[in-house]
Amino acid sequence: MADSIFYIIAGVITASALMAVMLRNLFHCALFLVVALFGVSGVFLYLNVEFLAAVQVLIYVGAVTILIIFGIMLTRNVMDEKTKVINNQFFFAIVVALFFIGIAFKAVSHSPFQGNNHPTVLAGQNNENLVMAPVSGPEEVKRTDVYALGSELLSTGKGFGYAFEFVSILLLSVLVGAIVVARKEPS
Repeated sequence: MADSIFYIIAGVITASALMAVMLRNLFHCALFLVVALFGVSGVFLYLNVEFLAAVQVLIYVGAVTILIIFGIMLTRNVMDEKTKVINNQFFFAIVVALFFIGIAFKAVSHSPFQGNNHPTVLAGQNNENLVMAPVSGPEEVKRTDVYALGSELLSTGKGFGYAFEFVSILLLSVLVGAIVVARKEPS
């Protein structure tokens, strides 16, 4: 039963990814990209990694694809019937895609996750991958790996707080630049 759930999710991801690159309407392509990214979060849920599934939905589905959709909607003449959708490098792109598909199949065939080494099977046997740390204080509450990840990312000694601030400033400048580019010229 668990394998059939994975194959259903993988089929949805594959079909929506193909539709995202094969449709002529860019807005529909972006919507199928949303479905593919939701499918990836479904794979994370299948592997019992709820934190990554939530991050996938919040960051990629919630932020990145919304920016793509806004970019499509604010770009002039991108939805016009006269706009050329197919480029001149179609056959080269097929050769490169087949090359990378071959590399992916070779990597999967040599993967250590064969038979009983699948992550879901290992997760059912033991939970050694969780970082459990006791809380100092009157109550003994266990913290999971998400808490440890958050404290490591935002600790002052590591310097990751500056990276978060830098990314927020970068995204703010991109947003201001998109508004300036999309603004219509006064007539």
